[in-house]
Amino acid sequence: ALRARYTEQSLYKYYLHNTSVSRLHRQGNKNLNYQRHYIKITRLLEKLNRNYADKITIYPEFHQQITYEALRVCHAVRKEPDILTRQRMIAEIFTSGMYKRLITNVRSVKVGYQALLWSFRLWQWRDKTRSHHRITRSAFNLR
Repeated sequence: ALRARYTEQSLYKYYLHNTSVSRLHRQGNKNLNYQRHYIKITRLLEKLNRNYADKITIYPEFHQQITYEALRVCHAVRKEPDILTRQRMIAEIFTSGMYKRLITNVRSVKVGYQALLWSFRLWQWRDKTRSHHRITRSAFNLR
């Protein structure tokens, strides 16, 4: 094999990292739409694990990644300043079934504790006056 040759040429522009899309501060509907993508990612990762379980070895890290993505959404709920948007995000979590994926894909004690803690918090923070289905429908302006 050929040896690697180190050069002084910069291959990555570090100053662009701070303007990355993933590092933007979002609030309100922009944050809600952004978190919907992560909810979709958890759904797709679980589908991949289910579809390829008989074809490849499914390592515990594959399940753990689903829990990490779900916890990322939970932290975004905590940081959201707008109460209405926060309630919509919580309703999306319950409607999409992400809270089940959060718990069922735990593969370590530490992450299991965090998942249970966040499940309890989300259950406490939810809007108890309306069902999560109604809140989600109002987010999409459905009747």
